[in-house]
Amino acid sequence: MPDPIAVIEVGSSAIRMVIAEVGPKMAIRTLENLQKPVSFGKDVFTSGRLSHASIRQGIEILDNFESVLQSYGVKRVQAIATSAVREAANKDSFVDQIFVRTGIDVEVIEGAEENRLELIAVEAALAGRFDFDKKNCLIIEVGTGATEIILTTRGQVSLTRTLLIGPLRLPDQAVAGKMDPPALQRLLKRRIHAFAEEFSREYNLSEVNAFIAMGASMRFVCRQIQEKAEDVLSTLATKDFNEALKLLSKMPAEEISDKYGLPYSDAESLYASLLIYANFLAETKTDSILVPMVSIRDGLLSELAQLVSGYKRTDLSRQVIHSARNLAKKYKADELHAAAVSHMALKLFDSLAEDHGLGSRERLLLDIASILHDIGTFISPSSHHKHGFYLISAADIFGLRKIDKDIVANIVRYHRRSAPKPTHIPYISLPKPERAVVSKLSAILRVAEALDASHQQKCRDFTVERDGDEITLWVPETVGDISLERQSLIRKNDMLTDVLGLVIQIKQGAPKPVGV
Repeated sequence: MPDPIAVIEVGSSAIRMVIAEVGPKMAIRTLENLQKPVSFGKDVFTSGRLSHASIRQGIEILDNFESVLQSYGVKRVQAIATSAVREAANKDSFVDQIFVRTGIDVEVIEGAEENRLELIAVEAALAGRFDFDKKNCLIIEVGTGATEIILTTRGQVSLTRTLLIGPLRLPDQAVAGKMDPPALQRLLKRRIHAFAEEFSREYNLSEVNAFIAMGASMRFVCRQIQEKAEDVLSTLATKDFNEALKLLSKMPAEEISDKYGLPYSDAESLYASLLIYANFLAETKTDSILVPMVSIRDGLLSELAQLVSGYKRTDLSRQVIHSARNLAKKYKADELHAAAVSHMALKLFDSLAEDHGLGSRERLLLDIASILHDIGTFISPSSHHKHGFYLISAADIFGLRKIDKDIVANIVRYHRRSAPKPTHIPYISLPKPERAVVSKLSAILRVAEALDASHQQKCRDFTVERDGDEITLWVPETVGDISLERQSLIRKNDMLTDVLGLVIQIKQGAPKPVGV
């Protein structure tokens, strides 16, 4: 039996840890599930910083968790921090102190990474019980400091958002249960309808026909309404949910805590959390709520289990690419040109594998950069490579970690005009290995983009011929005049020569058969 594994989530209101063992075919059995409350959200959402007292408390909790890990003999731990720590001005100091004092390496993840892990957890919980390919879904998790949104269309991720709305961001009297419930409802209704209006540029919530609610507060409601909530997936009628919400609106936090045995901090935020769900639900036409009895920790645990067992890797690359295509469509990019450039860039990437030494992760990043390379023209054709950099840096691209998005943005920045320079701060601020990735992938993208300079896809199906460091790309005579592509390649192939030492040219016809 493999050694047990563990995942830790440093959240806004609690630090949680799950220890599990991985069986045959990646069957996961939980051994320990621990949770300790913290005040990170109250600190950060009011002052912008973690207080010294909260930092000490967090380190003490994690130090105790480390003792539990040692007692189980855990050697593989994946620890993440979400919205509160992410927004804290002193997050780097906090994460460093955790590592020095406990040996636990905490990764502060972006909202897009939270979305990815949540989707992994939800898809696993709903496997065999729900057909994503036939539904338009709103997947939502209301945390104490942020609300995560994933919108899918027939199995494809169409939009993701991390919304800065949660009980700890509401007025103090709302969190304390002292705001009049109708007043709180009016406040949230306005805010959430504004979010829905913003979504409508890309996704109409009235088209949602499956409402999937994650989160501890929804799991709590399921357990209270249903005599026996399902272990993996429960379904609530909208009518039953609204009745439960009405009942809770009349109960102060002290009564909720006493009656249901909830920690006071959880009881204090319960009604406001559920009201956020209710207002998003009202923006849709659904009459029931699917509640997966899972959390982001299940997604994290699944990935770690796959890593240690080698059984099967979760692959959401299809969803990442779909998200990138949606972003390109939003900025009215030339879809045929982007598809051709992507096809040719990946073909070059595969042909030059021995030269660049990169893997599947980098191949995916090249694909995304190819899809998005011209979105800056939405602002202005002039310097559109720079505009593209800023648009990508500010965008939500499902499944990309911040470092991945930084790489993609820099690849787009250098797909034309100058190569990276020491004075370019966004490039120089990348770690050295990532700078090398940017340089290699930018060089490939420049060649692929040059091959469709006319936006007529004439060179899409080229054949590669290689003679040492000299590469010839052959295209059929039947495609017609390619003088524009040839001239563009002459201007843009210098970076490939500088970075990989390769000289590339394009010719019409066919290479000679090998051995002739």
